[in-house]
Formats: sequence, structure tokens, C-alpha cells
Amino acid sequence: MFFQPCTSMACNFDKVAGTSIVYFEIFIFVMAILSLFFLSKLTNRILLRFIVIAIGIFIFEFFTAPMWHNFRLGEWAYVYRDVSWVLTIGWTTLILVPVVLIDKYLPDAKEWKKFILYLLFVFVLALWGEKSVVALGIRSYGPESMEVIKNNFVPWFNIPWAAMYYIPVFMTLVIGFYKYFSLLIDKKLLMPMRKLRWGRDLIIVLLAVILFEIMIEPMVINAKLPSWSYFYRDVSIVMSGIWIIIIWLSVHLVDKLFIHFTLIKKFIAYIIVAGLVTTPIEAWLIANKFRIYGPSAVENFSGYTFPMFSVPIEVVFAIPFYLALIIASSKYWIYILENNKDARKKKQKLSK
Repeated sequence: MFFQPCTSMACNFDKVAGTSIVYFEIFIFVMAILSLFFLSKLTNRILLRFIVIAIGIFIFEFFTAPMWHNFRLGEWAYVYRDVSWVLTIGWTTLILVPVVLIDKYLPDAKEWKKFILYLLFVFVLALWGEKSVVALGIRSYGPESMEVIKNNFVPWFNIPWAAMYYIPVFMTLVIGFYKYFSLLIDKKLLMPMRKLRWGRDLIIVLLAVILFEIMIEPMVINAKLPSWSYFYRDVSIVMSGIWIIIIWLSVHLVDKLFIHFTLIKKFIAYIIVAGLVTTPIEAWLIANKFRIYGPSAVENFSGYTFPMFSVPIEVVFAIPFYLALIIASSKYWIYILENNKDARKKKQKLSK
């Protein structure tokens, strides 16, 4: 291992909070407390639900930290580089409220319809949230992100048009992460998956990976791959296909061998199995210049490397974070689709 001093952009940015930002932070805390109080009257284990969403958001923020900057929140407001727990609380509240209300007042609606409603309500709130942090001077975007944004901003909101893609993908992954663990929180009775549906599950994982890869494209360059494989900037179906196949096979291997595991045990097993395969592959791709991290990502590296693979320690941590969001959101939809299908079959048998 070796240590490299942190660069000015990564660590020595402006952390001094002005009066308007302090008021904004107080507003976040008050809204979070009030939301928890009122939502606790509508559903159980509200604090646990809040924590699960907060973990999903923090994972996302840690993984995508090089893409944007969060400044001027106060010295005490940061947990890693410019990743702030204050904003995590804000985004968590923004997601939790619509999700709990929709689940409470539309309990019999189809899951895909409720999910669309989650996204619609959260998207509108997130636009205002993003507008607020940009207007206050908290949020700015990394140079690689600005290269994609190209000064194309939504009029009046003054946020990038790219946010119209980033926000729904971010929310889809985080809400999917929460809904996976809500199966455990709500003690949902899930029927064992008697037959693994390889094709359907592959499509679900493919969509999750591709949507996420397009969003995080500014962070890393996929180089030296066949020209025909690139379908959006440097996002390659070859590179994405590697992650899709590994995740897909890892999930099916765990589901096949550990069918009686609880949801949480399976989730841990998914991450371990997929991580053991993807980490050495990522290390090899970096060493051979197939994966080149951009300047903003490199600035966020602490200088510590993982001895076994000689890659930045942040990459080693980022892999399970990436897998956690992709796998949890994918598995949620797999469980829902499978159990809905089994429920329909059971209903048909009873009606005969």
C-alpha cells in the first residue's frame, strides 16, 4: 500500500456554510423529523424504512461522487470527500414520503403501476430539490459530467437536461433497493421459485446494468474495444455484457444452491459471489488500459491500493456498492413477477 495526499478538488473545497445554506439544512432536518412522525402513524418500522433508503442513497452517492460536487455545507456535514449525510437525509425524506403514502392508500394497485407513481411524484420533488441545491451554490458538476451536459440546462430550473435521465435512473435503483428489503420489513410471504426463468431475469438485469452504465459513463472510459460494440459514447455492449452475465449467473447460482436462504442471506451471497468474480476482472481491465478512470475519479482516490489486485481501494469498495444497487433492484422485480404469476395460477385453479 502507499498513500498519496488528497488533491485540492477532492478534499480542500469550500466547506463554509452561509446563512441561507444553514437555513436550508435546518429545513431538511425539520422536514425529516415531521415526516417520520406522521408516517409512523401510517405504517410500522418507519425508522428502519428510512435507514434502508438512506443506505441506498449513500451507496449511490459514494459510487457516483466524482460526477458532481457538494460544497459549502459546513465542515461537520461530510462523511467522505464531498459526500454529505445532510443531503442523504434530504433525499431519503423526499423518497420515503411518496412511497409510504402510495403504498398506504393504493394497497391493491399493481406493483408496476405503483412504481410508476413513485417515480412520477419523486421525480417532481427531485427536480425542485436539485434546483434548490444548485441555486444555493451547493451543487456543481464535475468536468466529465459537464462535457456530457455541454451547457444544456433546463430553463428556469437551471439544472442540466441530463438530469431528466439521471434522476429517474437514480430513483429507480434506490426505490428498487428499498422495495427489495421492504419484502423483509413487511414480512411478505414469497413463494419459492420452483423454476428459474433465465430469459426474463437476463432482461431485467440487462436493463438495470445498461441504464446505470449510461448514467455513470462520464466517470470511466472503456477503451480498446471493437468499434461496433459502442452504442452510447464509450459505453460498450462488450463491457456491459460482461457485468450482465456475471451478475445474472451469480444470482441464479445462489438461487439454485441456497433456495432456503432468507432474503438478507441471499443478498449477501449475491454480492460475495459476483464480487469475487468482478473484482479481479476489473483489476485486469484497469491494468491493461481497457478501463481508464477520468480525472475526477482519480482525484477522489485516497492513494491506497488493494494489495492483491493493485487497484485503488475505492474501486474495490465501489464494486459491491454497484452490485448492491443493481442486484437488489433486479431481484425485487424478479420476485414480484414470479409471485404475481404464481398467485394468478393459484387463483385460476381455485376458480375451476
